[in-house]
Amino acid sequence: MHSKLTIDSSIHSYTIEFINTIEVIQDLMKEPNTISIVDSNVARLYPELKDGIIVEATEKAKTLEGAEELLTKLSERRANVKTKLIVIGGGIIQDLAGFCASVYARGIEYILIPTTLLAQADSCVGGKTSINLRSKKNLIGTFYPPSKILIYKEFLNTLTRTDYISGLGEIYKFNILQNNIEQFDLSRDILEMIYEGLSYKISILKKDEFDKNERRFLNYGHTFGHAIETTSNNNIPHGLAVILGSMIAIRISKYLGYDIPNYDMILNNGVKLIRESQIQLEKDWFNLEDLLEIVKSDKKSTGKLTMVLMDKEPFLKNIDDTEVIRTALNETYESI
Repeated sequence: MHSKLTIDSSIHSYTIEFINTIEVIQDLMKEPNTISIVDSNVARLYPELKDGIIVEATEKAKTLEGAEELLTKLSERRANVKTKLIVIGGGIIQDLAGFCASVYARGIEYILIPTTLLAQADSCVGGKTSINLRSKKNLIGTFYPPSKILIYKEFLNTLTRTDYISGLGEIYKFNILQNNIEQFDLSRDILEMIYEGLSYKISILKKDEFDKNERRFLNYGHTFGHAIETTSNNNIPHGLAVILGSMIAIRISKYLGYDIPNYDMILNNGVKLIRESQIQLEKDWFNLEDLLEIVKSDKKSTGKLTMVLMDKEPFLKNIDDTEVIRTALNETYESI
């Protein structure tokens, strides 16, 4: 079993622990003055965890209306400043419940138990909570980390193949950012890959917790990844969109003359992942004009198209040449 990881947040320190039995979670759910918030998919697959508030994990839930509904249910259950939430689910439940925990009674404690590979390997750590505002993803949010994160590997056994591959997307991104794509090997122990990814992200958080400097590099692959999620009407999972966004970004970096170690290996791994996910891409998801319109309305936009690109290490660059982007979009789509 891997050792416990500690994150020294300026909000409050918290830990990541690796557990090997579901009973640990059940015992937490039975503690006094706790309320469980459980992803409906988890409740269906694990009846022993079907307790408390069950939430459908859809983008519709991650809205102001969805937040109001969850906050109302907490109030109806007489949640108070000493109530502890046990949040069990993937990224959508994590974002929604974390946001509600941050604003209910000016902030109550929550323990996070991520159930998808994407959440276990990346989004569980860092303290970001968010909900969407109409079509604008994650526009409303807070920094509010849980008091503890519990990683239970067995949840991964019930993921669909598409969701599992999607979860590998952020690990793929981490390997690109560290210039060690040769270590990205699907035959490796997944828990080892999760641990390495979390350790890398924690090392970034130590330098920059609030997205002012180095943490912005973790948005690599997200500029066009998020936009493709929107043009696909959320028919492509986040992690797969990040893979596509990473391939687009690495092509743009190359076209602009930067030296990319293992360039072909990065692209080949991306193609392999998308093909193994069995998702059917559509050409109109990659329309330049539609994507640029979405990118300009992104919460991180400053009016210019600023992307994380790669050389020997990541860096931020304003992109003015839209034809370079168009070429990268077309070649990424055609390569799969």
